[in-house]
Amino acid sequence: MNWYTADFHFGHDAIIEYCRRPYQNAKKMEIDMVRKYKRVIDPDKDTVYIIGDLTLAGVQHQGYVQHIITQLPGRKIFIMGNHDKLNPFIYVELGVESVHTSFDTGKYILNHDPAAAIIAPNRKWLCGHVHIIFKKIRNIVNVGVDQHGFFPVNEEEIDKLFADERDRI
Repeated sequence: MNWYTADFHFGHDAIIEYCRRPYQNAKKMEIDMVRKYKRVIDPDKDTVYIIGDLTLAGVQHQGYVQHIITQLPGRKIFIMGNHDKLNPFIYVELGVESVHTSFDTGKYILNHDPAAAIIAPNRKWLCGHVHIIFKKIRNIVNVGVDQHGFFPVNEEEIDKLFADERDRI
């Protein structure tokens, strides 16, 4: 099964206040989000598209990024976000299958920043980046953890959101 997620911001204490996340600190946030991820992802059958902002960690914290990636089961396809600081090749060395700036699955276009959706308004887009601003608007679904109880989202759930004509801002 294909799953989609974005905006973990592992290791980022300030995101808790910015997005009103229900965690005391970044470590407790990490433990809970990894637990929720593992609860739904089958390591042998599932592909997870991470649409940006895995961590804010730079090259000096490459070990932390590896620690995070190795905790997340399943086949991982990574679409970089504005806070992903490592060279794309390093993410592959650390355990993701491939790294992209944008990715077209044929069914959806995946791009961290939803502003890119203007180039193909007739397509379905999945994004992150906007955290608590919206869950769905027109042809864009925000798969960020802040909108989905800190769980990845599967295609069935996404298709239900697209089928609903109402925007969910």
